[in-house]
Amino acid sequence: MGSIKRQGIGSGIFMYIGLIVGFVNNSLLFPRYVGEEVLGFTQWLIELAGLFIMLASLASNATIIRFFPYFKDKSQKHNGFFGFIVLLRTAGIAVTALLLYLAKGLILDIYSQETSQHYIETYYPLLIVVLALTCYLEMFENYLAALLRPRIPTFFRDVFGRLTALALILLYHFRLISLEEFIIYYSWRFILSLLGMAAFTYYIGELYLKVGFSIFRGPFFKQIASYSFYSIFATIGSKITTKIDILMIPSLLNFALGGIYVVYSFFASVILLPHQGIAKIVSPMLADAWKREAYDEIQLLYSRTALNNFAAGMLIFVGLAINLDNIVSILGPQFEVGKYVAVFLGIGQLSHTANGYNGLLINYSPQFRYDLYFKIITAVITVITNYIFISAFGITGAAVATALTIILINVFIQVFIYRHYQMHPFSRNMLYIIGLGMVCLLVNLLIPVIRQHFAIDLFVRSSIATILYAALLIGLRIAPDFSDFFWEMVEKIRKAIRPSKGE
Repeated sequence: MGSIKRQGIGSGIFMYIGLIVGFVNNSLLFPRYVGEEVLGFTQWLIELAGLFIMLASLASNATIIRFFPYFKDKSQKHNGFFGFIVLLRTAGIAVTALLLYLAKGLILDIYSQETSQHYIETYYPLLIVVLALTCYLEMFENYLAALLRPRIPTFFRDVFGRLTALALILLYHFRLISLEEFIIYYSWRFILSLLGMAAFTYYIGELYLKVGFSIFRGPFFKQIASYSFYSIFATIGSKITTKIDILMIPSLLNFALGGIYVVYSFFASVILLPHQGIAKIVSPMLADAWKREAYDEIQLLYSRTALNNFAAGMLIFVGLAINLDNIVSILGPQFEVGKYVAVFLGIGQLSHTANGYNGLLINYSPQFRYDLYFKIITAVITVITNYIFISAFGITGAAVATALTIILINVFIQVFIYRHYQMHPFSRNMLYIIGLGMVCLLVNLLIPVIRQHFAIDLFVRSSIATILYAALLIGLRIAPDFSDFFWEMVEKIRKAIRPSKGE
């Protein structure tokens, strides 16, 4: 667990810096300077490309982390494993790009509104650009994660990438580039992060592009091919479950409402930041533990990370729930329509953190094939429920449908894991964390609205909730890792102050 803490601190710092920049971009500048319609379209472009990335990857992201331990040998350049992955990705991108080119007419039929068709018709080639760049970007990110080097990829994805987006928003606002140039540059900006990751990989001496063709003839190729086949389509199912709302809203409504939904989904996604930050560190550890059949180690990782991520996620959820009106004040009155999107999506994300890394656990287990079946079922349910709920309740309905399917897929996977491996991440302390969240929400009702300025009200509410939550969480040792870390920091500060007092 010590390496998780050390690696997590670096990744966590970059993730939260990226969070601040992302908040400025998506919540303040993009909707105001560029417009929610363009925000909705660019996010649609990224998410649709992300859906097809799972097909283009061929050797999926999970494959890199799962099988790298079997080829890891720096003296042998990891037996050409990275070059093997690069070759498969390049072939997959070429095939998928051709499919997207042929599917243009079908996509235009699905998004039949005039404004939607204008954007898609004009900028459709950028879909293939985003697909290729993000596909290679994820390849480097997972390769470096397998090498237990997650911090630099996190920097390029969460900090550098968002700073680049910020620069483009400001260039457009000050009329240094046109709207057309903005959309084009916004799509191509991923190339800078890609070059940065490639340069870092070369710098640490791990950029081995020679293809290990012997892998095709080796004993592991059949396993890799089988695992990749199931993993790719399971990941597509997962992507549909979590992102189909962003893709369906422009089809059933419009890109403007899609942009409003994107802003609130960004707020809700903050709940997953601690979970995602540790995932890149836990993934190779789980893969290695499955290889060694270290079941006790897997259970320990499973339960402790779930408790810690749930504790952090609950505090963020409380902060969202008590500041909904202040968020609307920041965004503008046109965002009132989606105020409760963040709450429903937040509930879904919170349930995901409580279930721990169950998706990773089953992906790296010998039972990985069953993950595909779960994802297919929930993907179908997601599409149906989103169609019904969006048609009836607009973007709030999309949030409800997505939250329900996130909860549902976690239930399916959790029951399966417990039945086969008698493992689960739950503990009594999670009930205490739910209780802490409810206490903070009740205390919030006693705080009068500060009408002088929404920023003052936001600061007061957030401060009271954070102090109360943290004091109870640490004081009662509900999350022991947080309590230990806090008192370790207190002791270090105390030791650092003592010499100065003596002087």
